[in-house]
Amino acid sequence: MNKKILIFIIFFLLFSFFKSHIAIASEYASEVFSKIRTESLDAPESFGSYSKGCLSGGRYLPSHKFHYDALKPSRNRFWGHPNLINIIEDTSQKVYSAYGNGLLIGDLAMPRGGPMPYGHKSHQNGLDVDVYYQKKPNYELQRFELETYQPKSMLSKDQTSIQNNLWSEYHYQLLKIFADDERVTRIFVNPVIKKNLCTQAIEKNESSWLKKIRPWGGHYKHFHVRLECPEDSKACKNQPPVQNSDGCGAELDTWLKKEKIYESNSTKIKKWILLSDLPKSCNRLIE
Repeated sequence: MNKKILIFIIFFLLFSFFKSHIAIASEYASEVFSKIRTESLDAPESFGSYSKGCLSGGRYLPSHKFHYDALKPSRNRFWGHPNLINIIEDTSQKVYSAYGNGLLIGDLAMPRGGPMPYGHKSHQNGLDVDVYYQKKPNYELQRFELETYQPKSMLSKDQTSIQNNLWSEYHYQLLKIFADDERVTRIFVNPVIKKNLCTQAIEKNESSWLKKIRPWGGHYKHFHVRLECPEDSKACKNQPPVQNSDGCGAELDTWLKKEKIYESNSTKIKKWILLSDLPKSCNRLIE
């Protein structure tokens, strides 16, 4: 074969290869990951950060068990690292045994994690779960009920105080059960709810556990539980450890002075996150 022709063929193949990979890398990550309906068959591992990562070997949380129901199964967001699935099942069973009611579970992650097309900035590496404050009804919700059930807000209509007819000691203990688990690193709640927890905990002289309870906009129908990176996930990025302070002072005051603290920026998903913005380990999960 002519040497010039051979060089041209090699150049063309290399150009095609890099062109296709550049095109893939420039795609919006949320659009790619949301189309994948099944988990990867790799070993369980969380990659990257909570807001820029992915998940291999994710486990699926079934829609029903006697101690929980998982809402909106059509979203296909009930995948997580085995540590997350275990803590949901263990804690919901503990709560059921103590209070006679199971939990209502919201979003975890998509089958292989990654950015979602709407709803969350985090929940990307299989270590986040939303848990509703409202108790599971004393019957198994049917499929249409799972899709349409509307949990209640714990806040008053003007969003400035707790609805005392809904809030009870149960909610205080529920959050404390999750916070006492050493695998949990943070729990996000509305600032008004955090304030209420501070008042209760100080009265009980047990406010040290509140350091994991972090105020955040929104989060008045559910709270957001976040796990630390598992030991088997070397490429997972933890957030800085929480301070020893209970967070009931200046930090909370700053949040309470903000306008519209009932709104959450999490719904304003960063559509511009590209595949190339994610850890390189995520590339093999979409091939």
